[in-house]
Amino acid sequence: MCKLIFTAALAFMSLLVAAQGKTLYQLTIATPKLGQGSSFENAWKTHLQKYHKGDDKRSVHEILSGDRAGQFQLISGPSSFADMDTERPTDVAHGMDYDKTVVPSVESMAGSYTYRHADTLSYNGAVAADKFVTTIYNVKRGKMNDFTAEVKRAVATNKAINSKNSYNTYVQLWAGTKPQLVIVTKLKDGFKQLDDTFSPSQTEAFKAEYIKTFGQEKWDKRMTSLIDFVDSTEVFISKKRKDLSSAQ
Repeated sequence: MCKLIFTAALAFMSLLVAAQGKTLYQLTIATPKLGQGSSFENAWKTHLQKYHKGDDKRSVHEILSGDRAGQFQLISGPSSFADMDTERPTDVAHGMDYDKTVVPSVESMAGSYTYRHADTLSYNGAVAADKFVTTIYNVKRGKMNDFTAEVKRAVATNKAINSKNSYNTYVQLWAGTKPQLVIVTKLKDGFKQLDDTFSPSQTEAFKAEYIKTFGQEKWDKRMTSLIDFVDSTEVFISKKRKDLSSAQ
């Protein structure tokens, strides 16, 4: 896809200029053939042991809900732009083994996407967890700055109330005319955190602190921010498959 008009490019500028160091993650989504889920897992384990035990690690998450249920996220990183220039002597053999070992059990392999971790848009992201809620925001062109400003206000509010929430935010690079921001909420205590009774007072505390700091008008605008800034969203739950991931 070709990249956008100048004004939308400016919307990304404040995010991309800070993309230094190892902040990049690569993502591929694998869909096993119908009835071959176990075959895919066994094939991937074989490939993993051969090529992803060293510095080229993979973290694998299984999607559990929605249209993507049964798909696997194959994630590498963190890495830097400089790492993209590195060619491993095993690259050719790796590709051949992948084609021979894994591909026969795969229905489709969706893309090779690169995301930058946005630290200023994340909150308490270092918390360890193996269950997640992923929300994908397809942001309207020219609205990324407005949307990230709202995300930053939420981060500040969560810090002020010492929220139990934990999430990391990522911006898709080279997204063309479809700018995308992804928030991965980490469920340290498991899926029970999604229950309304898990922390009932937190929602009211967030609202009160937000209004105290940023004002009622900003809160009212927050209530319509998805309509104003976002074309569409996608949400799903997932879990890390340690048995399919490189040892950390």
